[in-house]
This record gives sequence, structure tokens and C-alpha cells, in this order.
Amino acid sequence: MITDHIRNRANYYFLGEDYKAALDFFATVSGEPFEKADIAVPNSGVLVKARPMNSRPVSECSFEAHREYADIHFVAYGKEKIGYADVKKLKELSYDAAKDAAALEGEGDTVTLLPGYFMITLADDAHMPCICVGEPAPLGKMIAKIKL
Repeated sequence: MITDHIRNRANYYFLGEDYKAALDFFATVSGEPFEKADIAVPNSGVLVKARPMNSRPVSECSFEAHREYADIHFVAYGKEKIGYADVKKLKELSYDAAKDAAALEGEGDTVTLLPGYFMITLADDAHMPCICVGEPAPLGKMIAKIKL
């Protein structure tokens, strides 16, 4: 798991061209509200899911992990906490291969993402997105999907 501000994105270009393309795309995103969309990043294999939503109490959130894709979570506006844990320390409840999504349960830590911050999660990084900081509030979230 990696977290940083988008201004430091060049530090992560070594991860590959698709990571570079996704991070550079996020650097162009304004903090203005946006519509729900799936965006193919030009000249890459990256799909960005733009999701305006409301953050939720931790009791309404759950851990997930992916086997085929890495995620880059990016906060365009609002703020969220994201839970994280090593998948080996959690109990897997199910795996949906069509969605590349494992549902997990257990304990982890959290990190707060403010506008302009991102988190990269790989196959061994369980994550629990969209946790509210204080009360539930509007959240402009984008998630890049990158083939592992």
C-alpha cells in the first residue's frame, strides 16, 4: 500500500506506464463535482471509475481485495478514511472472479485521504474505502484499475 499526494506522482512512475498514465490523469482532475462515469485513459490499459458518493460510517463499510487488478484510489473532493490490512491477516468470506473482488473480514488500520491524495493497493492489500471522517459527507472518488 502506498499513499501520497498527486504532486509527488513522479516518484511512482517506476511502477510502470499504466501507473504513470493513471497518476498523470488524476493530476488533471479539478476539485469540482463530477458525474458518475467509466473513463478509459488514452494510450494505456487503465480504466478510471469516477464515483461521486457519500462517505459512510465504518459499520456500513467492508474490506475487499483484488487478485487481477491493482487499484489507485484518488480523492478529487471531500475526504475519506480507507481501512487497510494484509489479506493474510483477514478471513476471506467470498471471491467473485467476474468482479475480481474478494470480501474479507477482520481488523486493520486506517489512513485519511484528503483532496489530491491517492492510495495504491496491490493484491496483498485489503482495503475498506469510503469511511467517513466525522459525519457522512459528499466524496468525489476516482479509482483506477490496473492489470497486475
